[in-house]
Amino acid sequence: MEEEQTSGAGKMFLGHPVGLFILFLTEMWERFSFYGMRALLVLFLVDNVRGGLGWTNAEALQLYGIYTMGGYVLSIIGGASADKWLGQKLAVLMGAFCACIGHFLLALQHQICFMLGLCFIAAGTGLLKPNISALVGSLYPAGDKRRDGGFTIFYMGVNLGAVLAGLVIGSIGENYGWHYGFGLAGIGMLLGISILLLGKKYLAGIGDPVKRRTTSHATDGRKKSILAHLTKEEKDRFLALIISFIAIISFSVAFEQAGGLMNLYTEQYTDRHLFGKEIPASAFQSLNPLFVILLGPLVALIWNRLAKAFKHISTFYKLGIGNIIIGIGLLCMVGAAMELTRPDVTQSSLHWIIGAYLLHTIGELCISPVSLSFVTKLAPERIGASIMGIYFAVVGLGNYFAACLGKQSAHMGYLSVFKLIFWTSVSVGCLFLVFSRKLAKLSHNAE
Repeated sequence: MEEEQTSGAGKMFLGHPVGLFILFLTEMWERFSFYGMRALLVLFLVDNVRGGLGWTNAEALQLYGIYTMGGYVLSIIGGASADKWLGQKLAVLMGAFCACIGHFLLALQHQICFMLGLCFIAAGTGLLKPNISALVGSLYPAGDKRRDGGFTIFYMGVNLGAVLAGLVIGSIGENYGWHYGFGLAGIGMLLGISILLLGKKYLAGIGDPVKRRTTSHATDGRKKSILAHLTKEEKDRFLALIISFIAIISFSVAFEQAGGLMNLYTEQYTDRHLFGKEIPASAFQSLNPLFVILLGPLVALIWNRLAKAFKHISTFYKLGIGNIIIGIGLLCMVGAAMELTRPDVTQSSLHWIIGAYLLHTIGELCISPVSLSFVTKLAPERIGASIMGIYFAVVGLGNYFAACLGKQSAHMGYLSVFKLIFWTSVSVGCLFLVFSRKLAKLSHNAE
């Protein structure tokens, strides 16, 4: 371990603040819980054999869309409350406790408790998601080139938790009982809370409640107000963020088919036999985060090499590339759906779904960690968590649109829906590539 200062907050590990790894582990277990529930939700809702609710695909996708959107939209409230009153650390802790309660409510096998549990998880996500990301950004001073690398490390924690979720929670829920899977997600959340509490000394001085933070920084002679007027530069940067949100919505519509329509397609229309054994549908939710862990360093290396060759590659360019790649991933699902049109085929081949998740992962690596870092660079520090909340609300809106499109498969068919998402993603991606240089000027060299 590399130590540069004696205080807990100043300690370094692998060239980054130790606090980054506390947040890494906290988010890993939170995502273990969240993605485990995500893997099971629509499968539980449509199941009428093993104790599920027996809903139709359309009904399940509608609830899935409302639930996922709710968690992200509540990030606006979670971020604003942290900026104005709670501070980011307390908001993260409160969110973790809410999510923990929600997961255990789901395990009680009662429909009212189930719905109440979803509300608790959505509220917990709204408090936790924007604030833990804002905390990561706060670990680094303005202009610190380690920030993007820090977010990449943090993103690995997200995906490590998601890998474990699909393999462990998904398999236990499908094979031994849905309530066991939901309960295990709650235990994972408890572990995340424990790590956060034990490692709080490494987060000293960041994310404190507003009054304490103002007092501790009073020596700089400035009084920062959340409601201060925006400068011309800040207005341009906000415009840059708003435009980037178009690409985020387009990306989310395609990517979030994973927990909804693609999850149901895998369960109902994919031949999941491998080496003579049938793989649970929920286990395929681990493919994307597994690919992220395997390919993340490679994609980062490629971007670094390209940045050196071309001096700088803007976030807008990466958003365009990411949308095109994830759109191409939908072509795999088009291929799977076309295979089902053959009269002698009742289930599509396994390689289609694997190929789709592989390409979705590459597209995600071009967008998600980069966009998180982009928000922390462009948002004024005094309202950083609020802007991060808006970012996650935009992601939630994409989640809802994804579910709305998924529902249309009941009328349009899988093939038409997958084609529509493909063309939308590729079109948005191409537009961002064409205008990337002009859009990058709005950031005023914040990157």
